[in-house]
Amino acid sequence: MADLLQVAGLARSTFYYQCQAMERVDKHSEIKAQICAVYTEHKGRYGYRRIAAALCNSMAQPVNHKRVQRLMKQMGLRSLIRAKRRYRHTNGPRLC
Repeated sequence: MADLLQVAGLARSTFYYQCQAMERVDKHSEIKAQICAVYTEHKGRYGYRRIAAALCNSMAQPVNHKRVQRLMKQMGLRSLIRAKRRYRHTNGPRLC
């Protein structure tokens, strides 16, 4: 074990810390599931602000928008961005 850690360049404490970290329960799993539900319900059109507002309205406990933004970034959820419309007006023939 010591040889493997030396080759990897890790301290023994780092190895055991990571072993314990993998066994920990994700404390945000419930909120992540709700974020995914709102995101898929609205077909990816909602960003973190609207998702946070929807969660605050549906839950008894409000959720901070920064937390929603961070969790969405971890899950790889991004809202769809609408394309900007070009101005397509053309002048018709003048009658004067």
